[in-house]
Amino acid sequence: MSAAAPTPVRPPAATAGSAGTAMVLAIFLLSINLRTLFGSLPPLLPDARDDLGMSAAASGLLTTLPVACLGAFAPLAPRLARRVAIERLLVACGMLTAAGAAMRGLGGTAALFAGTALAGTAIAIAQAVVPVLVRTRFPHRTGMLTGTFSMALAIGAAVAAALAVPLERLFGDSWAASLAFWALPALAATALWVPAALRPGTVVSGDPPPPLARVGLAWSVAVFFGVQAMAFYAALAWLPSILEASGYSSGRAGALLAITTGIQLVPAFVLPIVAARLRHQVWLLVAIVAVSLAGVVGLLAAPGLAGLWIVLLGIGQGGSLGLAMILPVLRGGDVSAVASLMAMTLCVGYLIAAVGPWLLGAVRDASSGWTAPMIVLIAITAGELVAGLPATRARTVRAQA
Repeated sequence: MSAAAPTPVRPPAATAGSAGTAMVLAIFLLSINLRTLFGSLPPLLPDARDDLGMSAAASGLLTTLPVACLGAFAPLAPRLARRVAIERLLVACGMLTAAGAAMRGLGGTAALFAGTALAGTAIAIAQAVVPVLVRTRFPHRTGMLTGTFSMALAIGAAVAAALAVPLERLFGDSWAASLAFWALPALAATALWVPAALRPGTVVSGDPPPPLARVGLAWSVAVFFGVQAMAFYAALAWLPSILEASGYSSGRAGALLAITTGIQLVPAFVLPIVAARLRHQVWLLVAIVAVSLAGVVGLLAAPGLAGLWIVLLGIGQGGSLGLAMILPVLRGGDVSAVASLMAMTLCVGYLIAAVGPWLLGAVRDASSGWTAPMIVLIAITAGELVAGLPATRARTVRAQA
């Protein structure tokens, strides 16, 4: 592919010192809040469904909505980053995320869907520009910081899932108030970005790189991201319901969801670091898919041992997330290609992923049980290997004049 590579306009690269440490902390805390929207709803979904009279398919659509927003609005991020400093974009996104979380606490189906869509849109833009900021400000620490970014996403989902039911009880058995609570940490994380937003920030200038629609490697990276995210969000949306159908209480099911998302922290952090040091990542892919499959098959075959299976599922899905986040950085041969590849990956990937929660919900409605949806989840997980093999081979996409 050929194009004039955009020139980043930015402050001097931050590699050490208090300014760099503050930036890393701000990125970490902001990233945590990119997943509380997703993790906070599934443990509360049975109560919300009962109160609002939603079917499983409608509930799946609700959990699919923010994932669809991630795919639909990610392509806006590179364009916005050429007009507005990334630091200011992140402040705006943080405020919209908080507003969306608060809106979900108003009660009612319309407010629940509208708040989810608003926060999902803001999260889509923030998630797409953070890797560009990392590559620009910390060019020699992309592996470690991408691992930190991936780990923070897992932390956000785990903490939100763990606290969802306790917060509901704290607020007088109000699932709406429990959802609205997450506006507070979003505002707190946003406040850390205000000083950076008041200074000259990171803006990418120059002509955008050409589209990657005809580049097979780009499609491989994007589809792998989508398939692994489909498996993650499908499990995130329905694992509590699956466990409750197997005899676990809602509190226990929420705790198990928190455990499996919490376990993802370590592989999500480690995999990008390891992958960045390897020429290809094929065997990493094979290993993490095998572990994920063991966890999902185990939940179907022996749900009484859920504690074991969710550990394996957490390790596998955390590794898949870390690998999926670092692949656009590794397969992009220069900064321009990385930015373009990241935007395409998030757009295509999350649009694919959005099908997962809805699909499992629709299959559940059609089959009146969880066996068929679990088989679908097994097939999705196995599909990660097929999609990921071309993406993990040692090749690059480069935008050059």
